[in-house]
Amino acid sequence: MAYEMRPGKGSLFRNENRTEEKHPNAKGKIMLPNGEVRWISAWTNVTAAGEKWQSLSIGDLVQGGQGQTAAVVQSDDDIPF
Repeated sequence: MAYEMRPGKGSLFRNENRTEEKHPNAKGKIMLPNGEVRWISAWTNVTAAGEKWQSLSIGDLVQGGQGQTAAVVQSDDDIPF
């Protein structure tokens, strides 16, 4: 069974292309409650006490991503009866 995105859920994966500190440690997609699918990025940070924490950023819309809806208009001319 294929993974299906649901509103309020998303996935992050390790950023294999990270070459600089400013690049995210992980990136992925998240579906907002309104059905929009957006990019999400995460950076791992360390406090002065040595505790790790995550900083998150939600970015632009995913073009052609799963969950994005398009309006379908059907006129009476399309109905065969």
